[in-house]
Amino acid sequence: MNLYQIYQDINIDFDTFDSAVVVANSMEEAQNIHPSGGSGSFDMYNDWVLRPDLVEVIYLGKVVSDPEDEAFFPEQSMYPGAIICTSRRRR
Repeated sequence: MNLYQIYQDINIDFDTFDSAVVVANSMEEAQNIHPSGGSGSFDMYNDWVLRPDLVEVIYLGKVVSDPEDEAFFPEQSMYPGAIICTSRRRR
């Protein structure tokens, strides 16, 4: 599993997503994740882009866990499709 930043510069209206950090197995999988966590066609939402091919993707690194650290349970929060954080335009 990998961490990716997904972002878009097309829909720049107020209160739209501009980026997110997501967990995915590939860049193509990351490109198909909507920052709201919703499923279905991208054109159902007005706060992102209309199609996954309009999403830019940057590889950030691998998801790594420490098996000795009992406080860290990546299987509960780090799974393909998980959204780590998002950013919205507020101006």
